[in-house]
Amino acid sequence: MEGRIIKGVGGFYYVSDGNTILMGNARRNLRRNKEVLYVGDLVTYEIRKEDGDCIITGVRERKNVLSRPPVSNLDLLVVTFAAAHPDPNLVIIDKLTAVALSKGIDVAVAITKRDLVEEERLRELLSIYEGVFPVAALNGMTGEGVSRLRELIAGKNVAFAGPSGAGKSTLITRLTGREDIEVGEISDKTKRGRHTTRHVEIFSLPDGTSVYDTPGFTSLELDEKDPLAVRELFPEMKKLQAECRYGDCMHLREPECAVREAVEEGTIADSRYRSYQLILEETRKWHR
Repeated sequence: MEGRIIKGVGGFYYVSDGNTILMGNARRNLRRNKEVLYVGDLVTYEIRKEDGDCIITGVRERKNVLSRPPVSNLDLLVVTFAAAHPDPNLVIIDKLTAVALSKGIDVAVAITKRDLVEEERLRELLSIYEGVFPVAALNGMTGEGVSRLRELIAGKNVAFAGPSGAGKSTLITRLTGREDIEVGEISDKTKRGRHTTRHVEIFSLPDGTSVYDTPGFTSLELDEKDPLAVRELFPEMKKLQAECRYGDCMHLREPECAVREAVEEGTIADSRYRSYQLILEETRKWHR
């Protein structure tokens, strides 16, 4: 039989075949081979006659995998940040988009708490990412903008990532209708959110969308060690590479660089270019 792991807690896994959810654990050979099971895995399993639970016997090939949080087979990562309270850290946001693309995961951007800033500031934030990724501006408390988000995620395996306090749990509650999802508050002292989700769980929506609710999904490490490959992780720069004078242009100090010209003209956001420089420098340190 085949199904998908939709939750893992304390060494036990919940497997859904689309109709029934069974609790079970991994067969000894999987444990002996130290096979790590991820929420999102497509697995084969058998039913235990004695108690009706299941034994996971194998794992299908994964489309992608993230180790922290332990999830697999994502189609889309919605990188989520608040327009204010907490103020956005755009480098963290850009690292998340870069890591997702490096894993073969599509990216969308959700800007929450749009009601906390003036329209001019909201437009400024939107302009950084519009034309690069699909973008939605939302108010998770009132539901404003959630219909746009539903369009972006429809029919996909999707997770939300971003700084604590951005309202990810509030959005997931809006999307799923589940009232048992814990929603954190902003710390008055640190102005950061508190982690609330304690385990990974997939919620299925009627339109075929699968929403991964994940704990502490605030940052990801970039595995890419090749500085040249970093250029591929910024779509707005990638599409201009052919217009640079040199094919191996790193968009730093080379003459006739189309990317730096675009930054100067404002068609590529200066914050995105600074993030690119920082990520490139980190990658070069690994490469040395």
